[in-house]
Amino acid sequence: MHIHKVKIVMIAILALFVFFFSNDFGLIDVEKTSIITAIAIDYEDSEYVVTAQIAVPEATDTNTENQKAQLSGKGVTVGEAIKDLGDVSGWFPKLSFCNLIILGKSLTDDNVIKAVDYFTKTLRVQDSALIALAEDKAKDLLSLATPLDNISAFALQKIILKNTGFDKDVASSDVKTFCAGYYSISASSYMPLIKIIPAGESQGDKNAGGGTQNSGGMNSGTSAGDQKGDKDNLFDAKTTALFYNGKKTGELDDNLTLTLNAITTHIKGTVLPVKDVADKDGNLSNYLLSVVNNKHSISVVVDENQVVAKIKLDLYCKVSDHTSGNSNYSLSQNTPIPKAVLEKLKNQLKENIEELIETIKQTECDFLKLKEKLYRYNYKFYDKYKDDIFNVIKKEISVTVTGQK
Repeated sequence: MHIHKVKIVMIAILALFVFFFSNDFGLIDVEKTSIITAIAIDYEDSEYVVTAQIAVPEATDTNTENQKAQLSGKGVTVGEAIKDLGDVSGWFPKLSFCNLIILGKSLTDDNVIKAVDYFTKTLRVQDSALIALAEDKAKDLLSLATPLDNISAFALQKIILKNTGFDKDVASSDVKTFCAGYYSISASSYMPLIKIIPAGESQGDKNAGGGTQNSGGMNSGTSAGDQKGDKDNLFDAKTTALFYNGKKTGELDDNLTLTLNAITTHIKGTVLPVKDVADKDGNLSNYLLSVVNNKHSISVVVDENQVVAKIKLDLYCKVSDHTSGNSNYSLSQNTPIPKAVLEKLKNQLKENIEELIETIKQTECDFLKLKEKLYRYNYKFYDKYKDDIFNVIKKEISVTVTGQK
């Protein structure tokens, strides 16, 4: 019996030695634990430049933040540039955790699918990886300092892919969706355009100089490279870049991006501003309405004589805030939304939808998939209208905005 106990103790000690020494004395193997969080792709001197942002875990109890590193590789193809990353470093971080791909402006001079296709064909990156376009060089976005996160790729993901229930004001896209749009009948795709808001510059500062109040962006003449260093930069992704046959053909500003989301997705929790509404005394007030629910539909109705795009949007809202001088108007009393506010918001949304259709005609980017709906549901008329659909198409737009009564 005593001999059996000794054997059990010896086996236990041997097992402890195996577990301890097989873990390199408990040290972290950087090559095994480091992961690529984002990839930036630029095109320079007839070569693709792929920059990978790598998160390196810290092996200390006092520092809980991840450290980051960047590596760049070059090649005549994206795959060759990624291979060059391993050749110049001697180790190969995993791509399976890469959740963001940023394309540089230089790629838009040609078909961007040449750079994106690699990630769908090789299956090295998950299809849900977000894809975005930089105003200038993509690699500059990965080297910026931001107060949102120690790793800029994580900060960008927060901006692009907001949690459910928050403002749906970014037209986010992933690798699978972008490529599916490119290879569809419409041959159209879109992705958010990342703009840099330099440290100390607020939204009001950007609009103070006059002009169109588009969202985000750098000061004129300021390059992304000038924003490096210790500055805390913020990002804006409310502008949408439009692509037809893989080439950038236009943009949607923040208002049109929000309207696009309203007629194609659910925007519950999104706030919509309604400004300069006159009350019964002639005083102008501003309102902020929160979307409680939205219903939407887009269809294409065709016959021998015409093609009609029918777009329907129903919103149910409540007041989130207001500047009304009426002392009887209180948020705590759930006062009904004034009819003038509902009417103005309805007209704004209808005008935006009309502008979206006009943008499709100008850019040929069919982000509403009208041509695809023609092909799927009205195939017998497809050959007749496919080449001229955006010139002959008519529109029927129905927008209703209601609130508590």
